[in-house]
Amino acid sequence: MPSNVRFAVVKKLLESKGYVLAQVSGSHHVLKKAGAAPQVVPVHHNQVKYAYYRQAQKAP
Repeated sequence: MPSNVRFAVVKKLLESKGYVLAQVSGSHHVLKKAGAAPQVVPVHHNQVKYAYYRQAQKAP
C-alpha cells in the first residue's frame, strides 16, 4: 500500500480542479466547489492518507 501524501499535494490537486478551502474544523479541511460535493480531507502532522489523495484525483 502506498504511503501517506503531504496535504500540500492534495490541496494543490483540488485547487487545480476549482476547489477552494472553505473551512478547517480541527483536523478536517473542507474544500468546496460550486456544483460539486465538498471534499473533506483529514490532515494529521501535515500528512493525508493515500485513500484521500485517490479520492481527490477522482473528484470532478
